[in-house]
Amino acid sequence: MWLRRLILAGMLALASCQNEAERREVLPMTLGVHRRLNVENMPAEEYPEEYKRLGLKRARRALYQQGEAKILATVYEMASPAVAFEMVQKWRPEPGKLVFHQGPFFVVLASTPENQKPMNELAQHLEQVLKR
Repeated sequence: MWLRRLILAGMLALASCQNEAERREVLPMTLGVHRRLNVENMPAEEYPEEYKRLGLKRARRALYQQGEAKILATVYEMASPAVAFEMVQKWRPEPGKLVFHQGPFFVVLASTPENQKPMNELAQHLEQVLKR
């Protein structure tokens, strides 16, 4: 009986050690009128080398759809908000891509250039989610 209680107490202690940011979904099922089609943790071997050097903790990506527009959202959780800001400063504009940061999160949205308006709308909604 005491062994069972000891195991349960250990499991509760481990569960309470989990970071709130790791439990929270940064790419929710819906963002405004955008609907998530899929979501995944980006495998560590796909992390850009520069991001690893700057202290990338984890990355998640999801495909969203609004009407005919499909947008790939990738959220990189960095070591600090200052690092995420630095990444935005270093970003070189690319057609069909939009970047921003919110706290420790650096976000890259990618689609076709004609989907700029849906990307801007998705960015506004995602920024609000990441503020929490």
